[in-house]
Amino acid sequence: MKAANKQLAEWDAELNQLHERNGDLVLKVQMLEQELKEAQRSREANKNSAPTLAEFLEPADLLNQLKGRRKKSKADLADMQTVLEILSYLEESD
Repeated sequence: MKAANKQLAEWDAELNQLHERNGDLVLKVQMLEQELKEAQRSREANKNSAPTLAEFLEPADLLNQLKGRRKKSKADLADMQTVLEILSYLEESD
């Protein structure tokens, strides 16, 4: 009988430890869910407030920047317009 009581006491202690661990894990999950929600809200706010690349640059400005960095570039204004169209399409896909 003593051995059975001892075993029950050990199981009870182990069960209490598991309950505490479970409570800690539940709290951690809740904290991580809150952190994720805040990060998602922040990402959405940044995405909505930041101008897109296509809104920032005019094709001529982009071409001038390219020519400033790469003097021998064969790109022209039509190429820059196409690049900006591709970029704006990619942004819409996100």
